[in-house]
Amino acid sequence: MTAPPSDPDTAFRVAERVHGKAPATWDVYAERVRRFEIHLNRSSIEMVRGPITIEGFGLRLITPKNGGVGVGFAASSDLSAEGVDAALASATAVGRHASFPAKKMEFPGPTSAAPGDLELVDPVLWADPLKTLEAFAEQLVEAARSVRNVEPSFGSVRGTLTEVTYANSAGAHVSYPHTQVELEIAVKASGGPEGPPPGEYWVNSRFRHIDARKLVHEARGWAKKAEDARHAQAPPNGKLRVLFPADVLTEILPVALGYRFSGVAELRKMTPAPGTVVAAESITVTDEGLRPRALGSSPHDDEGTPQRRGTLIEGGKSQETLYDLLHAEAAGHRTTGNARRQSPASPFWYKFATPPGPGPTTLAIRPGTGGTDEELIEATGDGIWLDQLGWAFPDPLSTAFGGEIRLAYRIRDGKLAEPLRGGTIGSVILAGPDEPSFLKSVTSIGRTSQLIGHLDSPTVLVENVDVAGA
Repeated sequence: MTAPPSDPDTAFRVAERVHGKAPATWDVYAERVRRFEIHLNRSSIEMVRGPITIEGFGLRLITPKNGGVGVGFAASSDLSAEGVDAALASATAVGRHASFPAKKMEFPGPTSAAPGDLELVDPVLWADPLKTLEAFAEQLVEAARSVRNVEPSFGSVRGTLTEVTYANSAGAHVSYPHTQVELEIAVKASGGPEGPPPGEYWVNSRFRHIDARKLVHEARGWAKKAEDARHAQAPPNGKLRVLFPADVLTEILPVALGYRFSGVAELRKMTPAPGTVVAAESITVTDEGLRPRALGSSPHDDEGTPQRRGTLIEGGKSQETLYDLLHAEAAGHRTTGNARRQSPASPFWYKFATPPGPGPTTLAIRPGTGGTDEELIEATGDGIWLDQLGWAFPDPLSTAFGGEIRLAYRIRDGKLAEPLRGGTIGSVILAGPDEPSFLKSVTSIGRTSQLIGHLDSPTVLVENVDVAGA
């Protein structure tokens, strides 16, 4: 479906004010945001908020400095002439003290939009945000309650409608809209005073389009998993065979691989050299900036460079590094279109307050020959299906992760058996040439991938995963 008509101009208005006053090299990234929220208390809509509106810009100045460049950045939501001038003065002051080892900086000039329909906008949500979100929330509540003795304990549905604009000193003018939906819900199962204590299953997800039919079906599954949590046992101890679905992998791989394959890591001599064996031969990982409906997709990156498809790992060997303009120049390469304005300290739904840096868009693991999830379970024989991992906290430097098993299922004789809960599970995604790692221990990859968050991946089977349970 095509995007709704949009005529944002925030960055262009700021650029007009900056032109002639700023140094020769500058860029402006701006957003106009409308946000709507539906909050649930058990089975009722407790609060409706919106629109919460934000409009702001981030201004970056690049100036020659001691054989490198000075990088000044300031963000503001004051779009008046005085507000833009204040941001310009602040960015200039920052640039006097912030150096970067790049000899120059050349922004892209006017570019055409990326080919194809990226489906970044949900037209129904854009047309009537509150009505669409309320209807969606009501459907979710009804679906969760369709299982006896199960109902939501709390939750929220949030929709964000964003208009992005970008302009720079080289004449680039970029604009596009996009939508995102956040779903948070806790489903609780109980059975009266007798029997096991109540069980709860938490869901947190983000996506671009609302698909009520798909999520209503999933809500019935969440209700069953909440009931399974009531009867869950502690997992076993040891090094076990573990099946990781896309829902779990999306919390681990983008953070670990995104950093270690970035220009930031290269400057710290932490990226694997091209051709280094970093994974099993069956593993190929690509960066998909043009994947339809993916959260990381856009026609251009956050520096105005057209998006593309890159390859991080092919046949188990490292390939490309992800660059923005500054890190590419410092490394003597061309940008790969991976400038991302996002940091853990800033909300995802407004990025203008953060300067860009290199990072992944949407990572994709190429499907393999392992078959369906049922066939993977059968091939596993004895092991664990990891359904939900809490507090994984992957470390981008070491690529180690470890988290609480919120829900898993024992695999016995090739079939799912009793539910498991508690204990921890962990591994290291990347390791040295002669050291074992998560990616090197993948022995089978499913044939069907699923787009979850910033990862498009099939289920993978990993050997010798450390599990601490009973």
